[in-house]
Amino acid sequence: MISMIREDAVWITWERQTRNRSASEYFNVPLYEIIEDNSNRALRYCKSTLRTLSIIGKKKPRYFFAQNPSIVLAILAISLKPLAKFKVIIDAHNAGIHGPENSGRILPTINQFIIRKADAVIVTNSELADHVNSCGGNPIVLPDPLPSLEMSKDTAVLDPQRKLKALCITSWSDDEPYREILEAASAFPDDIEFFFSGNYKKIGHLLPDAIPENVNLLGFVDERSFHDHLFSADFCIDMTKRSDCMVCGAYESISAEKPIILSDTPVQRRYFSKGALFSQNSALHITNTLQEMKDRIDTMRQDATDLKREILERETSQKALILSQIQRL
Repeated sequence: MISMIREDAVWITWERQTRNRSASEYFNVPLYEIIEDNSNRALRYCKSTLRTLSIIGKKKPRYFFAQNPSIVLAILAISLKPLAKFKVIIDAHNAGIHGPENSGRILPTINQFIIRKADAVIVTNSELADHVNSCGGNPIVLPDPLPSLEMSKDTAVLDPQRKLKALCITSWSDDEPYREILEAASAFPDDIEFFFSGNYKKIGHLLPDAIPENVNLLGFVDERSFHDHLFSADFCIDMTKRSDCMVCGAYESISAEKPIILSDTPVQRRYFSKGALFSQNSALHITNTLQEMKDRIDTMRQDATDLKREILERETSQKALILSQIQRL
């Protein structure tokens, strides 16, 4: 069954994103990352479209997996469907369901059109699946498969006498309580060193006037540097204001066997049943949760290791069912 999917499918994305790599590997589908870094958006879309058409022309797939976002890629896949006679499976990240924060009505309306026209829409949880159903779509629930991560030989060995290291996985987007995390971090100057990933410069003047001394803003880091920080951390933080979003950083953290602090939502509590602490998105609650993580760090590390094993077993058991859903399209 797995080889049949592989021979007949392509997975195309217009950005580098961990979920696309882990999910395409999970389905054993060849992944094509089309990355055009030209600053002119129209030119970037044109080049990405031409490269996508070239792949489709050469491979002539029966199944076309496309990521949304990009909404342009998803529309292209839907538009090609009647001509190329393939099945379109959209892997919809949260923004591919509801649209980005403060996006108005246009993008969510386009997303609903894509959901209706796709043969199937892959989402991470049952709440998003209910939304896809309400739009007239055909949902397939697949939480992010744990990514395959390898620790660099240069990653520092943890020193038990040093401060704890927290890796805050953020994109500095409107749906992230980064101000509250920064405020909470200031309560642990002697105990925890915080490292924030992501391009903080894009929010510029929105940053607090004073960054706590135990906070390090890394800016954009390449994949290897991110993994070095991940494996050298004692725990991670990845929080969101979206109630139905399962954050990518949680999967990366558990894959590296690192406990994590997450926003307290039902979808995340169900999936990350151990190795995670849950907090409301206020500075006070985050501070209290950080103190709990600090006090329980040894137990939390073991819980993260146990959860990784359980998730991998779960992924193996559900694979045949999901593949059969796709092959029945």
